[in-house]
Formats: sequence, structure tokens, C-alpha cells
Amino acid sequence: MCASKRDQRKDAGPGRRLTEGVRQGGRSARVVTAVLEATAEELGAVGYGALRIEAVAQRSGVNKTTIYRRWPTKAELAAAALHELAAFPELEQTGRLREDLIAHFQRARDWFNGPLGRGIARMVQSERGREPELDAIMRAKRVEHRQIRARIVEAGVARGELPPGTDAMLLAEILSASIFSRLVHYGEPVDDGFIAAVVDLILAGAGARGTDQR
Repeated sequence: MCASKRDQRKDAGPGRRLTEGVRQGGRSARVVTAVLEATAEELGAVGYGALRIEAVAQRSGVNKTTIYRRWPTKAELAAAALHELAAFPELEQTGRLREDLIAHFQRARDWFNGPLGRGIARMVQSERGREPELDAIMRAKRVEHRQIRARIVEAGVARGELPPGTDAMLLAEILSASIFSRLVHYGEPVDDGFIAAVVDLILAGAGARGTDQR
């Protein structure tokens, strides 16, 4: 993995400081996990606007005063849950840009197709533009995910698989929009063949040179 969970948390924004240092094990870690999972489930079930700490406490079995002590506001709690549970872990890079991008988007696709991913996607679609706090949280998540993809592209540029000066963030944005618009916004299936076809098309447009062609 190119960036550790600690490094990812360091740049995560709201909710970051309240979850660091509690994931190593023991009761504190179990409480955090239970609360964040319950929060994500509530977000998927009722949305951000209707999210209530009391409901999270009941679902998680954790006293609400304990939740408030760690996450004083609903925004901090939601941000922490989405940061921890809506993360697409960076994969160990293979040294081949095409394969690394395909593997990343397959991992992201699988997460979105799971119960948590589907619930959060429904929430975001139904509440986009109506909840400024939620919009800010999701913008931060999108930036984080784009940075992960841009680092994959940057590694490919460094290896000579893409021309020098390639805009890694722009290429990552185009890839993301092409795949996730179909998956999240239109609810259409995204299989491995579709992901590979999108990656191949965009890399070809960017002037990619495969490692076996150098």
C-alpha cells in the first residue's frame, strides 16, 4: 500500500483526530468500530438529514454520552464513519499502469456494490445539494480518492508509461467520471470488461506506452 492508514487519516479533515490511535485493539477500538459501522448503516437507512446520535447509540449498543464525547457533532461523526468505512485501500502497485488502474477500480466497484456502498450512494444521491455539511464531507472524500488514483498515474509517468507532463489528476478524474457515472448515477452494471475497456481507451488517448513496448 502506497500510503498507510495513518497517513490517510492525517489528511482526512473532519473526524480525523477523533479516530486516530484507537484502532490497535482493545475496548476503545471495538467501541469506535461499532459506532462507525452503526453510523454508516444509519446514513444508508435514513440519510444525513435524519441521522440522530440516539439512533446510532441504540444500533451500536454504545452509550450516547460516549459517542458525543468522541464526536461532538453529527458532521464529525458522519465524516469519521465515511472516512474509515468508505475508503478504497491503495493496492500494492505491480509496476504496470494498466493493471494497477484496473485493480483499483475493481476494488472500488466491489465496495460500491456491497450493502454499505449501495446505502451511502442512495443517501448521497437523494441529499446532494440539500445538506451543506454532507456535501463538504463528500467533496473531501472525492478529493482523497482522486489523489489515490493520481498517485497510480504519477507512478506510471515516472516509469515512462505515459508522456512526461501528463496531468495525473485530470486523467484520474476522467477515469473516475467514466466508471462511476455508470455505476453510481445510472445504476448500470460495471463488469471487469467495462473497466478494462475504459482504462485502455483513456490511456490510449493520453498517449500511453505499454511497458512491453519500450
